[in-house]
Amino acid sequence: RRKQNGDLAMATNVLPRVGVEPGRKASQHKQRALGKAQPPGGRKGMAGGALQQRGQKGGTDSLVEQSLLPKDVDPASYHNSIFHNVCLEMLERGFHLSYVELFNLVQHQRDMHRRAGPTAVLLEPLVEHDLTKLEQLRVQLTAAEDAGRAGDYDSVYMCQRSLAEYFDRSGDTWLSDHFYQRCLETGMMAPGANRQKEGEAHCYVGLALENRGSLQKAIAHFETFHQLSARNKWHTTSGEGLHGIACEHLRRVYTSMAEELGEEKKSKEALSYLNKAQKMAQQSGDTHQEGLACYRLGNAYQGIGDSDTALQYHKRYLERSKYHSDHTGMGCAYQALSRVYESKGDVENAVKYLEMYVEVAEQSEAQESLAKAYSAIGAMHNTLGNYELAVEYFGRCYELCCQLGDKEALHQARVQCGIAKGHQLMKGFALHLVEGTCDNLKALVVWKETRKVEE
Repeated sequence: RRKQNGDLAMATNVLPRVGVEPGRKASQHKQRALGKAQPPGGRKGMAGGALQQRGQKGGTDSLVEQSLLPKDVDPASYHNSIFHNVCLEMLERGFHLSYVELFNLVQHQRDMHRRAGPTAVLLEPLVEHDLTKLEQLRVQLTAAEDAGRAGDYDSVYMCQRSLAEYFDRSGDTWLSDHFYQRCLETGMMAPGANRQKEGEAHCYVGLALENRGSLQKAIAHFETFHQLSARNKWHTTSGEGLHGIACEHLRRVYTSMAEELGEEKKSKEALSYLNKAQKMAQQSGDTHQEGLACYRLGNAYQGIGDSDTALQYHKRYLERSKYHSDHTGMGCAYQALSRVYESKGDVENAVKYLEMYVEVAEQSEAQESLAKAYSAIGAMHNTLGNYELAVEYFGRCYELCCQLGDKEALHQARVQCGIAKGHQLMKGFALHLVEGTCDNLKALVVWKETRKVEE
């Protein structure tokens, strides 16, 4: 036992001196050495555990190194919807008004689809699922809000107009209508004496309402646009005057309103809108459209029995058509004048203008127009009892219709030819019956069998 204790003391005295770092006590080194006692399994087990720890650490590092996500990207964004991420980005950047407007628009579309029920498939797809449209909304709305904070209403207006035009092209009419209305609100807020932005916004809103069929509301906006542009010499970037554009829009909408009322048999109201349309065409300086407006007015006045006023407007239409060398318009004017003179009982002038109609149609070499001219003058001669001329002109009309291949016009020309030929044969047929001789009766029987005229 003494020998064993002596050997142990010797070992204790020797071991601390081996590998002792300067300034470190032997007792500390001893404790550290005892703390590193080998686990069960010897060196092999210790080496395996160290390799396992090293492998786990290296595996985690390799996963981080292999990740494709940038450090500033939140992985949770991949679990959220596109709409959620866009709204979140707006709020994080401080664009609360843009977020509210976008959220309300999306909620409005959801409500539309919910109310539509099964027919919702016919509506525009939900914007919240379209990344391109959401990105366009985010960019322009935030830019508009940023410009609004700086008081730059012109930039706000341009952002909203860009959105309206973008959704107009994409077919999202409800969104384009919304942003055209927003343009109007911004235009009315913009400072300045000329109010050009407000006038342009009224024009855009009017066009949107016209496309939706709301003609009365469109007229109100176009009239405001016309009043604003009349006091100022506004021009587009291409140099076109805005006042002329306003006049043209009003002329078109007034005409559409008159046609709609005409279908409802409201002739007086329709006549009022046609007069307004003619005045707008005259203000715009477009003589071609002014002539067409006069033609419509002439037809309207003839419809209510005012032949004298109808003649005045048809003659003005003829003058404008001659100025533009419009053979089609000249033909329509001649035919309209012939109808008015016929209603007045002036057969001579009625035939005169129809012959002029035929002459112009032959000069233009337009077969369709020429066929109509032949049919019109044939009908006039048939009414007057000039059956030979009626058969001649109806025959020309029938030949042209055969060349054109228009089945409806061909059927009408065939019937007109038959009626005119029947009238032409009626006189001889009646004479044969009245005389009642054997020769005349035999001639009638032979004619019925052969369907040919016997002298």
